Amino acid sequence: MTAGPDTAYRPAPAAALDAFGTVLLPRLAPAPCPATASPAPLPVAHPAPRPTLPPPAARFAPPRPTVPPPVPRFAPPRPSLPPPAPRPLPEQRRSVLDVLRTGERRGREQLRLIRSPLHGSCRIAVISATGNVGKTSLVRALGAMLATERGEPVAAVDAGAPYPNSPVRPAGPPARVGITELAAALRGGGPAAVDPRPYLSPTPSGLAVLAGPAYPAVGRPLDEGDYRAVLAALAERYPLTLTDAGAGLLDGPMRGVLDLADQLVLVTTPSVDGAGRATATLDLLHAHGYGELAERSVTAISAVPGAGRPVHPSDLRAYFGTRCRGVVEVPFDEHLAAAAESEPGRLGHRTRRAVRELAALIGDELWRAGRPTGW
Repeated sequence: MTAGPDTAYRPAPAAALDAFGTVLLPRLAPAPCPATASPAPLPVAHPAPRPTLPPPAARFAPPRPTVPPPVPRFAPPRPSLPPPAPRPLPEQRRSVLDVLRTGERRGREQLRLIRSPLHGSCRIAVISATGNVGKTSLVRALGAMLATERGEPVAAVDAGAPYPNSPVRPAGPPARVGITELAAALRGGGPAAVDPRPYLSPTPSGLAVLAGPAYPAVGRPLDEGDYRAVLAALAERYPLTLTDAGAGLLDGPMRGVLDLADQLVLVTTPSVDGAGRATATLDLLHAHGYGELAERSVTAISAVPGAGRPVHPSDLRAYFGTRCRGVVEVPFDEHLAAAAESEPGRLGHRTRRAVRELAALIGDELWRAGRPTGW
């Protein structure tokens, strides 16, 4: 380069050297940067959510059935739907079921009445206007029913006159077999001094029978005092006593039976003659001071064969229902007619039902007599 007039040759400044001869370069200060404003922060960009897709199996495969958990062996059964409504029964079948249910309720009510508690003792006189009406057999059946259902001893007394066809007297010493011998023993001592049980014949049902006078009659006939003493002695041992009363109700001996009777059963037949005699008997009782006993009595219509011109039982029931406390129709029964000892289990169904109804009427009066005053 050619030096101009304005330029003169200037030699380069000598470089600084250190003690070892090393060239020392000058330290240059950095030029200051111009002040600039800091840029604004950029907004944070959030990515848009990706759509959630079902798994491939869920998109194309059908839903899998839910298997219920296993039921434990002894777990209670699961609740199920209610059973369908029962179909209506035919009219005939429904009526039969109603009759059966009514019969069951009636049987339970009869049993409750038969077992009514007894306060003290009760004497029941069974009477009739004439013989051959089945009175003695009915006394045996009624006594057996009461003894079986109540579970306590019941005595039946044959207070009729000596008769060839009277029940068979029990075996044993002839001096202690019936009412005649018991009355003779009571003449020497009071009812508390003589135990009447050896003079009675027991039966499987629990009924004890005091046989009537032997035929032909032995010794003097029994009078009213004898019957009173016998019934008083029986009351000490037997809560219930049934007396098979003989004919001639207003005669001396039978008047004592009526005086001591707490209840009365009138036995008749479903015939014109039987109904007329039974009506006359009720009128006679009213006329001689036993009207209250007659009104509380029960009429038993005994269907014995050969009783005479028949009367419809419904007519007899309607008539005697106005004269007595109750009416019971007792059908004919071979066992009841032939057997000396009547067991309820051997009777026919209709006969057993009738005897049970008669026993329930007896029990109803026991309940009325034992209820508190004011009921």
